Amino acid sequence: MKSLQLTMADYKGKGILMVEDDDEPIQLPEQDNLGLIQEYGLSLIGRVLNPKKQDVEKLIGFMPQHWGLEDKISAMDLGKGTFLFNFETEEDLQTVLDLGPFHYNFWMFVLVRWEPIVHDDYPWEMTFWTQLSGIPLHLWTETNLRSIGDKLGKIHTIDVNEGKILLTIDSRKPLKFARKIRCCNGDEATV
Repeated sequence: MKSLQLTMADYKGKGILMVEDDDEPIQLPEQDNLGLIQEYGLSLIGRVLNPKKQDVEKLIGFMPQHWGLEDKISAMDLGKGTFLFNFETEEDLQTVLDLGPFHYNFWMFVLVRWEPIVHDDYPWEMTFWTQLSGIPLHLWTETNLRSIGDKLGKIHTIDVNEGKILLTIDSRKPLKFARKIRCCNGDEATV
């Protein structure tokens, strides 16, 4: 066992004290978090996509009023551009989720049901309807819409008649408003 001796210089901040490598992640102990997980079961977690233009404190003050639920939602700034909305009922939570996609101060923000995920970028997925145009009429099929949607994100629903796809996309990647498609014969078109 090592013994550590401190000199008077160490106490005055003039000495060098050797410590373990502080770049290593701090290992958290295993514990039962089920109570906390259940507590946040009626919560939505969000992230602003443009922190220079979107003030989180103003956003969490405005959105509950905008949704007409200011007396039914509590909000919390979690730092690093993230925030949490806590709801009293599943019905109110679902009503808000159904209003997406979300924007504040002319910029979109991510808002999803809270899950016990540990990741620096969480949350990052956004779900919204994508309207397709430019597909040649003879290629307007569910199979082709599915092929396009699979390249854009995770497909939830396809509306062939309207040319719309309900997609979940990764907000960490830039939105693209046009993509090339290639037919079996090699011809290309922009959609």
